Amino acid sequence: MRCEECADKLDRYVDRELTNTEALQVQLHLEGCPDCMDHYDFQEQLKRLVKTSCDCDTAPKAFRDKLRKILS
Repeated sequence: MRCEECADKLDRYVDRELTNTEALQVQLHLEGCPDCMDHYDFQEQLKRLVKTSCDCDTAPKAFRDKLRKILS
């Protein structure tokens, strides 16, 4: 797998939306490519941050709505 292919599938990999075969291909590529692994780590951390920020009551509703709109 080339880096471009990995980048195209990374969002779905983070969200666990790939088939088992596709996920394995991405995983194998990530294990051998530090640059793509950095992108994966960033996306995984961003997803956790957004989930934590949007699940708490301290963030204003308007902010959560705007963020969800931007991310979808």
